[in-house]
Amino acid sequence: MARTQQERREATVAGLLDAAIATIAEIGYGRASAKVIAGRAGVSDGALFRHFGTMGEFMAAVAQEVLRRQLERFGKQVAAIPAEVPALEAVLTVLRDLTANSTNAVVYELLIAARTDDRLRAALQDVLADYADRIGEAARAIPAADTIPAELFPNLVALLTNTFDGAAIVRAVLPQPEIEARRIPLLLSLIEGRI
Repeated sequence: MARTQQERREATVAGLLDAAIATIAEIGYGRASAKVIAGRAGVSDGALFRHFGTMGEFMAAVAQEVLRRQLERFGKQVAAIPAEVPALEAVLTVLRDLTANSTNAVVYELLIAARTDDRLRAALQDVLADYADRIGEAARAIPAADTIPAELFPNLVALLTNTFDGAAIVRAVLPQPEIEARRIPLLLSLIEGRI
């Protein structure tokens, strides 16, 4: 049966997003041109601009898709934590591993580029604000989240996320296994008020 125009459009957009994520993860944002991404998706670069008015809009869609995937993975992995495993330690391990994956590296590439690219920064701001809200919602569903004072909760979520994001960026250039091995125990001690 022939696909509808809507199905073809959705397939093209999905292919472009997949191609952009794979391309940026592999060669970086700076070398991921519309031509390279479209070629990887098997479409013309004109097709990219039929679906997205600008590269900024496209990169915002790429970031949104990466962040959607990451939140989905986080939810699934947290839901799979066995009841007998200490929940907070397991959640921190999931967070550490997700921030270190190649999909999340795409967000880092976009954030670094947005630092000096006003149009990209403007395109990403709403996506990242929405993502921060969704991270907060996901974090509230974690076992024992209700034991943390509500006024401190957003700060704690940001602190943990930023800690693992920063570690993932530095790890690519300067691996520090001795620090990595102690990061989660130290964070647990801080959260549980033992330091």
